[in-house]
Amino acid sequence: MSIGKYLTNAGVLGSVFSAIGAAKQAQQMPRDWRRFLIWGVWAAGLALAIASAAKQQQDEEYVESLHLSAREEKAAVKARRKRRTAA
Repeated sequence: MSIGKYLTNAGVLGSVFSAIGAAKQAQQMPRDWRRFLIWGVWAAGLALAIASAAKQQQDEEYVESLHLSAREEKAAVKARRKRRTAA
């Protein structure tokens, strides 16, 4: 597992850079539970971005398998039609 796919993922980069905005917003707030909520939401967004980057290759493989099965199905339908017209 290479770290490069995480460092170049737009979602992960956006989430990391959004920490600057969260920090600025947290500094201007009173010190209460809302500050923890801001950082919790930011951490959840970062976790989702990382999970998305981790699953990206599996998603691409799944889409490719769908395309392959669709092509095979088209070929099977075409072969059935060809056999019907030949008979």
